[in-house]
Amino acid sequence: MADTHRESKNAQLRAAVYARLSETYDAAESVPTQLANADRHAERRGWRVVARFKDDGYSAFKEIKRDDFVNLIDAIERDEIDVVIIRDVDRLTRNLPDWSRFEKAAIEHRVLLSAYAGGDLDLSTPEGAYYGGMETLRAKRESAVKSVRVREAHDRIARSGKPSGGGPRWFGYTRVYANPEETSKRKRVILREDINPVEADALRDAAERVLRGEAVGSIIREWTARGIRPSRARKWDESSLVRTLRSAHLAGLREWHGKKYPAQWPAILDVETHERLVRLFSDPSRRAHVVGRKRHLLSGIARCGKCGGPLYPYKARTGKSATYRCVTGPAGKGCGGISVNQEILDEYVTGAVLDALESPRVQQAVRAGQDTGAPRRAELLEEIRRAQDKRADARRDWAEDVIDKDDWLDIKQRTEARIAKARKEYDKLTGSATVFGDIPASDMVRDAWEDWNTDRRRAAVKAVLNRVIVNPAPNRSFGIRDRDLILRAVRDRSEFDWRF
Repeated sequence: MADTHRESKNAQLRAAVYARLSETYDAAESVPTQLANADRHAERRGWRVVARFKDDGYSAFKEIKRDDFVNLIDAIERDEIDVVIIRDVDRLTRNLPDWSRFEKAAIEHRVLLSAYAGGDLDLSTPEGAYYGGMETLRAKRESAVKSVRVREAHDRIARSGKPSGGGPRWFGYTRVYANPEETSKRKRVILREDINPVEADALRDAAERVLRGEAVGSIIREWTARGIRPSRARKWDESSLVRTLRSAHLAGLREWHGKKYPAQWPAILDVETHERLVRLFSDPSRRAHVVGRKRHLLSGIARCGKCGGPLYPYKARTGKSATYRCVTGPAGKGCGGISVNQEILDEYVTGAVLDALESPRVQQAVRAGQDTGAPRRAELLEEIRRAQDKRADARRDWAEDVIDKDDWLDIKQRTEARIAKARKEYDKLTGSATVFGDIPASDMVRDAWEDWNTDRRRAAVKAVLNRVIVNPAPNRSFGIRDRDLILRAVRDRSEFDWRF
């Protein structure tokens, strides 16, 4: 293994040090320790260290780009170094493509590989090439075996419903430690996760409001005013709140590789609410209406009477009234044929909606909850879960040669058809379920409306109204300035598509 031929010719070889430690923090020395030991090794050998390269927290088993490993190869190809110092051969790489690139560069530029915990390798010799390649293969196998064991361990933990351990505290929960007096976070032992009452109530309220159609931005503004902060950041943003609301752990579920298992911690939300939130945030067409901030009452609710497209608020020039318009061209896909006074339409629709909210029919629906589909939705969720489990079992049986490929494909097709059919019915029931949690008794509706922000008003509008269709204006209505006449014209042009 030793080769001191080049060293005898030139005692002042230019040495480069390479150190690496994977993200799993294996049993090897830390990167600073590797660098220090390599420097001492170079000093003992009489070499001059001209460069240091390190990849801290990168796996050499995975075929990912390690910046300083690439820089090391580049330095070799520029003939800037004569020897590379490492701890062991497996510190260099544990995958064959990287090893082949290093070996090729080392041979072409006559670079020595020196392991301070082992010996020197001249890769241009058959022995050196064999030993280096075999060490890389051995390290690759070792990493692969370790990776399988880690995945199996995580799978067992997930199936038992235990948390993965460590990490920041979940919002909505209070972490209880077996050794709370321990000051080092790495040494603390998590005993259990208890519900944080204040944060849990805020999450339940947020889930209900989002499912009613209120925007996430509205909830963030309210939480900020109340001093409700996330557990791992200074303030909320839309993506962090969406990520929190759709988390499986809020429903008492442990998620692992797309599957969910009953967890050992208490649930804040029921499973159906969790499923509805996941579907809402996963559907781009629906997500856009609850994540983005809505500044106008009828955005997306008012529709064009010519093409059926949504009307968008249009910022008027100075001295002009703001309008809702059907937009064409780059800004939209409408026909561009409808425009209506924004303030007057908002006023007219608000009056009609308030009358509807005060009506006996809507008030009866408020008291009844109007959600008779809940039992069927629960049945559909269970049917989806059983089909998913059957598909997973069949895939495992095929992998273990219990069934052949044709059987696996047949079961896969049948279960996916069942899942798609159940999911379609579930989504239909979910979409038709109207939640009236914010609507008060008829004699308090108008006072409540004054206290609601735009998002809550929009949710109330959508609780009773599918859309308001604005038809083209007659030619004689152009140029009208009298407010009452404008209101009459808007009323004549508008059609309501009520839910009741």
